[in-house]
Order: sequence, then C-alpha cells, then structure tokens
Amino acid sequence: MIYIKSFLFGTAAAMVAVILWILVVFVLPILVPFALSRVTGAGGVGAVSIDSGSILAAALVGFAAGFYWKFRGLSRHS
Repeated sequence: MIYIKSFLFGTAAAMVAVILWILVVFVLPILVPFALSRVTGAGGVGAVSIDSGSILAAALVGFAAGFYWKFRGLSRHS
C-alpha cells in the first residue's frame, strides 16, 4: 500500500511540476517584456518555445521528488 500511495502522490507531483514548468517557460517570457515596456516606455517582444523533452524532464523530476517524499514519510510511520 505504501508503493501505491507513493505512486499516486508522485503522479500528482509530476502533473504539478509540468504545470509549473509550462507557466514558467511560457508565461514569464511573454509577460516580462510587456511589463518592462510599460515601465520604460519602449516596445517589448517575447518569444516562447516549449518542447516535449523539457516537459518530460519536469514530469520525471516531479514524479521522483513526490514519490520519494511520500515513500519516505510513509515508511517512517510504519
């Protein structure tokens, strides 16, 4: 049961990591130039590129961290 709970928590952590990664990589490069253009008065341009490799890496890191964190917590209480 520890492995199932850890797997589910790791999966949820992977989804959260992917969402955060997309927000950081996609939203910030678009919003920062526009925010700076409002402050400085100059024009701003933003470009974004997201590939499946970076999303997969974020998912794997999120899953590994979530699985380990939950597994470690559950194994201490058993």
